[in-house]
Amino acid sequence: MNKKTVQRLSYGLIFLCLIFGSCKTRKAAQRMDAADINPMNNRSVDDLLEKLDSSAFKADWMQAKATVKTKEEDKESSFTIHLRARKDSAIWISVTPLLGIEAARVLITNDSILVLDRINNKYRVGTMEYINKLLQMKVNFEIVQSLLIGNFFAYKKSENKFNSVYMEEKYYILSSLTKHKLKRSLEEKDPNKAVIQDCYVDANYRLTKVSVEDQKIHKTLVTDYSDFRLTDAGLFPFKSVTKIIAEKNFEISIDYSKVEVGEKQEFPFNIPASFERVR
Repeated sequence: MNKKTVQRLSYGLIFLCLIFGSCKTRKAAQRMDAADINPMNNRSVDDLLEKLDSSAFKADWMQAKATVKTKEEDKESSFTIHLRARKDSAIWISVTPLLGIEAARVLITNDSILVLDRINNKYRVGTMEYINKLLQMKVNFEIVQSLLIGNFFAYKKSENKFNSVYMEEKYYILSSLTKHKLKRSLEEKDPNKAVIQDCYVDANYRLTKVSVEDQKIHKTLVTDYSDFRLTDAGLFPFKSVTKIIAEKNFEISIDYSKVEVGEKQEFPFNIPASFERVR
């Protein structure tokens, strides 16, 4: 495995590692049909926000195994990760390529990101700017965490207020734009609105899609969620695909095969003295 491949693996798993899990389960979520959704006029912005909060996925400790695939322009990578995490505190990830030997290890806390490259005997110490370079957008820990577990977030709380709720097919759409019509296709975007965020919400009040378009920097982030399964911590999307549309398009897909919560985890991360620090 060459240096560039390891870097792509590290970038992909860093984006992934802010996920907080669900409990071990094989039980599929019982989905509601469109007919079960209450009429549009019974849903205000505040009401939907309250429902999103009460139906959010909530867990503290977790460990998981997943297959991750990344794509950047014409470069593709696929690998397995073992993940341990404590919500809002620490994330530990071991990445293993097809040969089954650990290639990299990552430890993320609220104020630091450590990456251990075992292939090239190097390590990196960084901050959330490392994530921002990957996403090509400005995000914080809270946003990435919420994004990857399918929980609601506001991209820019100070200026990005949610103004409307409308329906499109079987979903509520919570939008930062003011809506005068129910059909999205009949309304143009507000050119004075720097950030446009749309959240697609199903009858279980879980996000199935979130779209953030930052018009100031001409970049878009879209995440689609699927394969929801019922857990003790709420409904969790076992599959997700995130696409970044910017100077360089980037895509990462996550497919869980095992997820458990509740048991306290350890996060071993020792940097050998012979390893070289890179910036």
